[in-house]
Amino acid sequence: MSKIKEYFINEKKTTEAVAELLTKKITKHSDIEEEFVFWLENRELKQESSLEINGYTAEKIQTIAPHLDIAGVYNFMVTLRDEPETAKTIIKNGFPRK
Repeated sequence: MSKIKEYFINEKKTTEAVAELLTKKITKHSDIEEEFVFWLENRELKQESSLEINGYTAEKIQTIAPHLDIAGVYNFMVTLRDEPETAKTIIKNGFPRK
């Protein structure tokens, strides 16, 4: 089982099916996956050579959206890459909560 899936099951207390879905999104891009695994192993954000997508790093996202947990931050990194216009709208609107 991957470290990411284990995180969702053991720490976030999701079912295996939900963990699988959440893991699938974060592992969609290997560079995002690698940085999330770095966080899992070190419990800190990568400082040097951190991933930047459309001008945003995980640290910057965490700063502007402190209500997101770390998985939410990296899920948003995927959104930034895959749907940059949607992501910009979310940022502009202050990360509204559902």
